[in-house]
Amino acid sequence: MSIELTILISVVSVVFAIYTGTSNMKRSNTVDIKKDAAEMATINVKLDTIGRGVDDIKLEQKTTNKDIKDLSERVLKVEESTKSAHHRIDEIIERS
Repeated sequence: MSIELTILISVVSVVFAIYTGTSNMKRSNTVDIKKDAAEMATINVKLDTIGRGVDDIKLEQKTTNKDIKDLSERVLKVEESTKSAHHRIDEIIERS
């Protein structure tokens, strides 16, 4: 009779240990899933912010390229005008 009681207590203890371990594992998995979801949300927000920053930089770069092109055209016109002015000045000097 005492052997049956000890076996019964052992079986109940093993079943309780398995139940407790399983419930702790489920709870741990739930916490891990929530933590992973929060981290992924944070990463997604940061990536969206980086994406918007890159788009802003591209827009600024296009504007800068347009400004440089406009300035290049203006410098070319000024050089042509200066060259013409030098020719006129040389002609005036030769006449005098």
